[in-house]
Amino acid sequence: MFDQKLRREAIGLLGTAAAMIIEDRHAALVVLPSDAASATALATMLERLGADLHALGAAAAVLARGGP
Repeated sequence: MFDQKLRREAIGLLGTAAAMIIEDRHAALVVLPSDAASATALATMLERLGADLHALGAAAAVLARGGP
């Protein structure tokens, strides 16, 4: 469906997006929660981060297969 070069470039950009998402949240991810509220906030952030990375990975997998 998509040109092979375009697929490779798009997958590379998805990888870059994943790295940027992790980088943006890095400081908050390495802090030990001080109470229940901050632990809950960290857990929520981790859940969202996982969902975002999963979505990027799924898109990359579709592109790697060559289309839908």
